[in-house]
Amino acid sequence: MDSRPLFATTRKKTRIAPWIRVSALILGVGSLGMVIAKISIPTDPALDQRIDLSIADAIAPTPPEPDLVSQSTNNAPSAESPTSTASLFNEDPLPDPALTLTLPQTPPDEPTEPAPVATTIKVKSGDSLSTIFSRLGLNYQTVSDVIAVGDQAAPLKNLRPGDQLNVELTPDNQLLAINYQLAPNKTLSIRRDANDQFTADKIVLPMETRLTTAEGVIDSSLYQSAIESGLSANMVMELADIFGWKINFLKDVQNGDHFRIVYEEKYVNGKHVDTGAVVAAEFVNNGKTYQAVRYTAPNGKTGYYEPNGASLARGFLRYPVAFSRISSKFNMHRMHPLYHKIRAHKGVDFAAPTGTPIHAAGRGKIEFIGWQHGYGKVIKIKHDGGFETVYGHMSRFNNQLKRGSSVDMGETIGYVGMTGAATGPHLHYEFHVKGVYTDPLVAKLPEANPIPSKYRQDFLAQTQSALDLMAKDERQAAQTVTNTVTATAD
Repeated sequence: MDSRPLFATTRKKTRIAPWIRVSALILGVGSLGMVIAKISIPTDPALDQRIDLSIADAIAPTPPEPDLVSQSTNNAPSAESPTSTASLFNEDPLPDPALTLTLPQTPPDEPTEPAPVATTIKVKSGDSLSTIFSRLGLNYQTVSDVIAVGDQAAPLKNLRPGDQLNVELTPDNQLLAINYQLAPNKTLSIRRDANDQFTADKIVLPMETRLTTAEGVIDSSLYQSAIESGLSANMVMELADIFGWKINFLKDVQNGDHFRIVYEEKYVNGKHVDTGAVVAAEFVNNGKTYQAVRYTAPNGKTGYYEPNGASLARGFLRYPVAFSRISSKFNMHRMHPLYHKIRAHKGVDFAAPTGTPIHAAGRGKIEFIGWQHGYGKVIKIKHDGGFETVYGHMSRFNNQLKRGSSVDMGETIGYVGMTGAATGPHLHYEFHVKGVYTDPLVAKLPEANPIPSKYRQDFLAQTQSALDLMAKDERQAAQTVTNTVTATAD
């Protein structure tokens, strides 16, 4: 029996090794880097060998694919260059912080409020602010709040058919703003402020005035010829009013007569928005030439005068409405179209579309306004000097007027209709002189005063440019006629 100690024999057989063998496995995972340590204790050599081989296989790099051998060879590290941990495990190296691109951070979009809902309302006959708001689903309190802004909101109390209102509503159908055009360059804007109160503002844009010329030759009637020349119905009536006390346009005008006018065109931001007044005019009737210029005196009064300063005005307008034709003349023995019997027609009927404005023929006071027998809705105006005018068959009155109201010549007093005993829309107009019915188309009235001597120089300075423009246009027209005749003769 072997007497050697068992411990010594065992130690010799197992090849005493270090107490601890450490095989380190370093795995490069992203930027963390993980170290796995294998701690071994003395064991069987064969088992140790198998474990060592397994670890070696695990950490061995993957061989490149055949078609990439050459590329891998070229990129292999040199013997002098130490192999990095990342390359050892076939991992991409960490990016260089100096080469890292930092994208700007986009702040999140701020929530936006829903856009207001805009709508345009066209005023209809019988409409008021209350009825319009009701159609929009707005309550009467909103009407009261708008009117409560004060005098600036007064125009909204007198809406007329054809007017337009631009309304802005919030998504929950609350009034945000209302805009009403008072003139081509003036808008009333009422808007809800940050304190939930309505405030009013008048927005006025600059307006440019340009002078334009037009001319025409009478081949049927003044009205038709002027319309064909591009003039509006109102401008035709203005032309007739200017020369109305010199020329009887219903009897004296004949084919071949011609006219030429200089008038204003209004522009806002380069856009044509309105036609202004006639500033100069010429009418040739049966070979006789009549001229007129418009003049505003320093005291603010405006009128039409002959170039020498003589006034063309009278105390009354010859025609109180823009009419298309005379449907019935003054006739004390007319057969009435409705009653079919002889009844005096003590005025003149001017045919015009319903709603056409009717103007006071002269300065005076309202003696009667209301409904009367066959006249329907009628206004009677008493003037100085024993004159009275009557306006019948109106569709409606100017709601600012009442009995005793003062009116100026040319002021709108109502609108054409066919109330009472009427067969169609027209104005029945009467002219009384000291209680006697008189034909308004032939009534003789005294002329107005000429330009005062103290305004003479101002008158000439103000009117000369319009006369020059009209004369220039006439010379160009004459030159055109001459060239045409010469060309025809050749």
